Amino acid sequence: MEQSLLHAFLKHVPDGVYFKDRESRFVLISQSLALRFGLSDPAEAINKTDFDMFSSEHAKQAFADEQQIIRTGQPILDKEENETWPDGRDSWVLTTKLPLTDNDGKIIGTMGISRDITDRKYAEQELQEYRVHLEEVVAQRTAELVRANELLEEDIAARKVAEQELALKAEELVRSNLVLEKLQLTDDLTSVYNRKGFLALAEHRVKLAYRTGEPFSIAFIDLDGLKGINDTFGHEEGNRALLEAANVLRDCFRQSDILARMGGDEFAIFIAEANEDEIATRIQRRLDASNAAPGRQYNLSLSIGIASGTAKKNSDIQSLLEMADRLMYQQKGNKRFSRNATNSGK
Repeated sequence: MEQSLLHAFLKHVPDGVYFKDRESRFVLISQSLALRFGLSDPAEAINKTDFDMFSSEHAKQAFADEQQIIRTGQPILDKEENETWPDGRDSWVLTTKLPLTDNDGKIIGTMGISRDITDRKYAEQELQEYRVHLEEVVAQRTAELVRANELLEEDIAARKVAEQELALKAEELVRSNLVLEKLQLTDDLTSVYNRKGFLALAEHRVKLAYRTGEPFSIAFIDLDGLKGINDTFGHEEGNRALLEAANVLRDCFRQSDILARMGGDEFAIFIAEANEDEIATRIQRRLDASNAAPGRQYNLSLSIGIASGTAKKNSDIQSLLEMADRLMYQQKGNKRFSRNATNSGK
C-alpha cells in the first residue's frame, strides 16, 4: 500500500519531488521533475546528480546545501533558488530540503520538493523595477521641490513672485500639452484638423446625431486646379492657395462644425443643422468674395459634394465621406463638361 501510494504521489504531484543519497545522487524523482529534466522516464535520473542536469553554478550550490543538511540534520525550508540550465535558461523554484533518515534515525541522504515560481519571480522583478523607477521619479521631483523651497527661503519677499512663476509654468505645461495633442490632430499647413482628427471627432458627432435625431451633413470638397497653380506659380503659391481655401471654409462655418484637410487638395466638413443648398450657397458666396480681392493672379474654385446624414440612417463616417466624395466628383465632372461645351461653342 505504501509503495502504491508513493508511486501515485510521484506520478501525479505537480511539484518536483526527489530523493538523494549521501553523495547527492538521485535515488527517486517525480514524473513532473523528470519532464523538467527532459527525461522520458524518471528512472533515467537514478545515480545522476544536479551536475548532470543543471549548469555548474547551480549544481555547486545545491550540492553544498545538501551536504550541509547531511552534516547538521537541519532542513532548508522555502528557499528561493535560481536554477541555471546548460542551454542558458534561467528558472526559479521555491525549495524545501529535508534530511532523509532510515528506521534508526541515521541520515542516509536528502529529500526535497521544488515548486516552479519563475513567472512570479519575473513579475516581482518587473514590479521592483517599476518601483525603483517610481522612486527615482519621486526623488527627482522631491529634489526639485526642495530646491524651490530653498530659493523661497533665501528671499521670502520674492515668494509671491515665485508662486506666480510656478503657476505660469504650470499653465504653460498645460498649454504645451494641448498644443502637442492638437499637433497630432491638425494639419501643419492650414491648422485645421487632419484626417485622423476628423475621423475621430466626426465619428463621435455622427453617432451622437443619430441618437438625438439632430440633422447634419458631411461635405467633401476639392480645390480645383491645384496642379495648374503649382505648375504655373510654384508649390509655395500652391500652399498659399490651400491655406486660402481652408480660411474660406473656416469663415463659412461655426466653431462647433468640424473642418479638416484630408490630404492633398481635399477637405471635409461635418456640419450640424444646415441643408445642402444653404451649405453650398454659403461656401460659394464666401469664395466669390475672396476671388473679388484686387491683384489676384487666379481665382479659387471648389468642387463640393454634400451627403445628408438623414439620407442613409446609421451610416458610419467612412460611408458618408464616400457618398459625399462621389457627389463631389459628379460636380467636378459637370464643371469639365460645361467648360468643354463652352470651348466647343466658341
